[in-house]
Amino acid sequence: MGCHSLKYARYNRVADDLGIPYDLMEEHIIADPSVKIGSLMDNAMDTKSAKNWFGAAPPDLTLVARSRNPDWLYTYLRSFYRDDTRPYGVNNRVYPNVGMPHALLELQGLLECSDGHGDGNASDSQGDESHGSASELTSEGSQTTDEYDGTIYDLVNFLAYVAEPMKADRQRIGVYALLLIAIFYVFASLLNREYWKDVH
Repeated sequence: MGCHSLKYARYNRVADDLGIPYDLMEEHIIADPSVKIGSLMDNAMDTKSAKNWFGAAPPDLTLVARSRNPDWLYTYLRSFYRDDTRPYGVNNRVYPNVGMPHALLELQGLLECSDGHGDGNASDSQGDESHGSASELTSEGSQTTDEYDGTIYDLVNFLAYVAEPMKADRQRIGVYALLLIAIFYVFASLLNREYWKDVH
């Protein structure tokens, strides 16, 4: 883990759910050889250093998709733009004056608002004129707009999964529970009618 942590998730749970072999998980995701596959996905960055560098320690992202919602995250990650007044040279139209640098700048490229500043709303930030965007791409990234949108889509879906790994199971079990309640209601109604049929 780099700046952010996923300290309420475990490497082996993510590997099992996503079908990632443990050896690939250990080789490409777990940077510290001393960290075990069953460990929580904690941050390698020192909290005091992070506060010094960014003004505040980067928050844990395990539950961010539940606290913010995936649509907000998707728009936020697409809404960085150039702002020379900020310490890292970028700002965000969804979260003005955010302390986070644009971590995906090399993928997206640098956006610049056509009016020279952010408007504080969540409008499209990829220069799509059909959506009335106020931003344009001033330096190219390694991905096209569609590729970058796909990357953000995958990243947000992963964060939504990490926030609630049991969601699919919970929804499936919920359907069975409701069916059981419906069946029980039928028998309870028939039994109630039988009890009360002779009461006038």
